[in-house]
Amino acid sequence: MNSINLSAQSHTPSQETNKDFQLKDVFNEAHFHGHIRNYFMNTINRGDLKDYYANATGGALGFTTGNYKGFEIGVKGIFTFRTFGNDLGVHDAITGKNAKWEYELFDVLNKGNFKDLDRLEELFIRYRFGASYLTYGKMATEYTRLLNSSDGRMKPFAHRGGWAHLDFNSPHQLDLGWINGVSPRATTEWFSMEEAIGLFYNGFQPDGEEAEYHEYYHSSGLAVLNYQFEKENFSVNIYDFYLDKFTNTIWTEAHYSFKNFDLGMQYVYQNPFQYSEDLSYEHRYVQPDENGQVLSAQLGWSNTKWEFAFAYTHAFDTGRFLFPKELGRDHFFTSIPRSRLEGLGNANVYTLKAEYHMPLPDFHFGVAIQQLEGPETGNFEFNKYNVDESFQVNSHLRFDAHEFFEGLSFDLLWVYRQNQNYTDAQSIFNKSNFNQINFVTNFNF
Repeated sequence: MNSINLSAQSHTPSQETNKDFQLKDVFNEAHFHGHIRNYFMNTINRGDLKDYYANATGGALGFTTGNYKGFEIGVKGIFTFRTFGNDLGVHDAITGKNAKWEYELFDVLNKGNFKDLDRLEELFIRYRFGASYLTYGKMATEYTRLLNSSDGRMKPFAHRGGWAHLDFNSPHQLDLGWINGVSPRATTEWFSMEEAIGLFYNGFQPDGEEAEYHEYYHSSGLAVLNYQFEKENFSVNIYDFYLDKFTNTIWTEAHYSFKNFDLGMQYVYQNPFQYSEDLSYEHRYVQPDENGQVLSAQLGWSNTKWEFAFAYTHAFDTGRFLFPKELGRDHFFTSIPRSRLEGLGNANVYTLKAEYHMPLPDFHFGVAIQQLEGPETGNFEFNKYNVDESFQVNSHLRFDAHEFFEGLSFDLLWVYRQNQNYTDAQSIFNKSNFNQINFVTNFNF
């Protein structure tokens, strides 16, 4: 981040020492930060199925005042526009459907709008004390395994509410948050929690009926707790996500490192609130007898240049694992771009990951291979979005520039996904059996 002096007036050292603090000093000590981003995406569907591509260009600019007795104020705006691409609205002749992924570069709630794509990303007041802080407003929250920015598009998830990050320079840290508003990824508007959940595709109920729960839950917000303990080669994270009227999710995670190895374990347990019982079946986000449970483990090995990991996740047959797509993305050890666990139960996921890092030049190359087993198409009890068993390969190449070009990076992500059972056009179009190229240029300042 660059410090920018907004005052043209000069002072001698003695004047600076003796003068009283003035309001303008808060702005003299302010700083700007942000990024410029270009994102090219191309989805290549199988055979005669239609392909789509789009290029989006945009950026973000943030301003944070200097600190006055611990207080600071910040604001950040973000914008996007379409630079080129084919017509995303043209329907495929076989399936009758049009583009899916490419619309996520713009505004998925207003498809066809490629110009008016700005958003007020942040507007907050913050109080800092030591390494801790309290924030209120539209803000960037601390990362969690479920509530997160997931900024893999042009506009990340943005959240509104209050957040306390407590760090007392000890092995213990604590985050407490209350989120009452959200602007989901790939959208431009802000929504209350009641308005937000269910904005995207609602999927199916366990009996196969289409779900319709948008605006049927009068939720006031999401409470987040994250306790972290870290000492030497051992760490523990305990998360609690209390989504008013919907569910409570407890996520525990532990890591133990020894020599070049790292062993990680995650266990998640969910229970629904009684509020759902008063709604009709099709309007429920979660059924009263569902208790999503997930166990995930990973063993990794690394040295100065290489990283290898094998991860396994099991979703139990006690219910579907559910967390609103409008709030963030799940980050189990097996989660990779274009493949998440949300909506599944009674499933197994295997992921093998490898990454090579060359320090000079700053170059990364990674591969992730994933196998999803268990979901049955047409059996909705543990399959909210009616997905098939699948095989997926992600290949990732990243280059970070330095010296004169410090802050500039290039990312290339190639995704290949293949259904294991159902490969008819309706089952795979824009969902599976496709190649996808993502090329992202970022300049952060």
